[in-house]
Amino acid sequence: MGKRETPEEAVRRLGREVLGFLTEAGFAGPHEVEGGFSYTGHGLRITIYYSCWKKEAEVIAGVRILGDPSPKASADIAQLYAECGLGAVNHLPGQAAGARLVGLRVRAFAAALEALLPHLLAPDRTALVQRASARP
Repeated sequence: MGKRETPEEAVRRLGREVLGFLTEAGFAGPHEVEGGFSYTGHGLRITIYYSCWKKEAEVIAGVRILGDPSPKASADIAQLYAECGLGAVNHLPGQAAGARLVGLRVRAFAAALEALLPHLLAPDRTALVQRASARP
């Protein structure tokens, strides 16, 4: 029997498979980060990673405006998704207790990012990220 894939490995493998559209849109990556990966380009950093703390396991996906140190310079993908009117925040849950759920979460975040990409590349993206970061 082979070694089981860790959730972090699953995030990285699936990220390479389902986020190829980001490199086609001019983003560089994937760059390995702790627990996952990131893509950079167009003044943005998109990061997806697995986190486990006190038995709370989740996949976290976010967008940060590069060069802006303010706390409102980053937003969760689910918050951006809701801010753009694409669906509710709870359409993109992060909880992922096992490899199967990790795969579902990464695929869902990839689909959301594909829908969000035109908004993230628009000139008013800074205001969008700031509004989304203020969402509960």
